[in-house]
Amino acid sequence: MHTHHENIRDILHQRGLKSTPLREKLLQVLKKNHGPMSVEEIGKKLKGLEFDQASLFRTLKKLSESGVLSQINLGEGFTRYEFTCLTHDHHHHVMCTECKKIMVMPFCIPPKFETWLKNKGFTNIGHRLDFSATCPECR
Repeated sequence: MHTHHENIRDILHQRGLKSTPLREKLLQVLKKNHGPMSVEEIGKKLKGLEFDQASLFRTLKKLSESGVLSQINLGEGFTRYEFTCLTHDHHHHVMCTECKKIMVMPFCIPPKFETWLKNKGFTNIGHRLDFSATCPECR
């Protein structure tokens, strides 16, 4: 696990977003608990803060659209969210097929695929690649 040194209010300001108690607390939760979290998991961590589900969803949408959060889909039928770290590279995840624990893989696959696509004339290349496996504890 790595730490994020960016100031939350500075992050919001840099993205042209107003600093609100919900935005600040939500980002604190996601910075502290690195790894993609569901809306339900995030909601449970926002103790002591009054908000409704609609506000939480709007906040997650706004922070995702501004690039502060990344939306992660691990094939579970719902979206997970994680803090977009400004000091670490793009990465992938592996989810245990048994206990559903998610581990961050702190690297990306080699750029050979993107180079091949560029050579074929593709632009605006992006990708999603996540893994599933049985973790050592469940084996």
